[in-house]
Amino acid sequence: MELTKYSWWGEYNEPPPHLKTKKQLGELGLSPLKPSGVIETRKYDVFLYDIHNPECCRPKRKPSPKQLETLAANRLKAQIKRDYQEWYREVGFIEKDRVRAVLWAREQLSQNDWVILDTETTDLYDAEIVEIAIIDRTGQTLLDTLIKPTIPIPAEVTEIHGITDEMVASAPSFPTVYPRIVEVLKDKRILIYNAGFDIKILNYCCQLHDLPSLMLTKRSECLMEWAAQWVGNWSYYHKDYQYVPLNGNHRALEDCTAAFQLIKKMAADSERINCPVPVPQQKS
Repeated sequence: MELTKYSWWGEYNEPPPHLKTKKQLGELGLSPLKPSGVIETRKYDVFLYDIHNPECCRPKRKPSPKQLETLAANRLKAQIKRDYQEWYREVGFIEKDRVRAVLWAREQLSQNDWVILDTETTDLYDAEIVEIAIIDRTGQTLLDTLIKPTIPIPAEVTEIHGITDEMVASAPSFPTVYPRIVEVLKDKRILIYNAGFDIKILNYCCQLHDLPSLMLTKRSECLMEWAAQWVGNWSYYHKDYQYVPLNGNHRALEDCTAAFQLIKKMAADSERINCPVPVPQQKS
């Protein structure tokens, strides 16, 4: 049966009042069966249904109590999902990242392939190392030495870490210490608080003295980034976590120890996740 064609409402040959669209049928409590008319447009066809013709539409069936119960449950699930998604967008991801940081710290304590490294330098830019320390996963010292740079230590930098030109005057040079650094770091992952800075300084010193690169980038992790994620001070402006100070005393060995204690503190955070914490065994 060919459908009667009509124009859009307000135009010549508009549909009579008893012809309704599917949406209008729904508002009247009716369900569509077979259209009796159509409005053809460039994008789609609007089918029309005669509300007086039982072959075109019928009253909607009333849902059973079971159907109503299922509908209510599904609506509740959908609302809970929307609420969760909104919560996650606002703050939920922070808690998830905190848990990830705790699990990361616990994973480190369960492994033995890493060390912690820290340096003190002559400055922040184009600087040379004046002290380096490395400890293992049990907190034992593997390397702790002052290093004599080729340039003076500025007074304002000495005020920060307390290392003077007099203290490093008889210290070994970086090329002298370099073989020991290579030996201690062999086959190890390196955890560094503010890894980007220390790696840059070590690379600079290697280049300055024509020494092979220590290849730290691919085997290092930044503890500062994990700690910031664990603390959870999210900056909505910068779209990142705000870094937190290590609270060491700006000497290489003490900062290594402070970093090690921070990892253990993160791993012991039972508020984030409750499971046994591996405890590194001290070397005998």
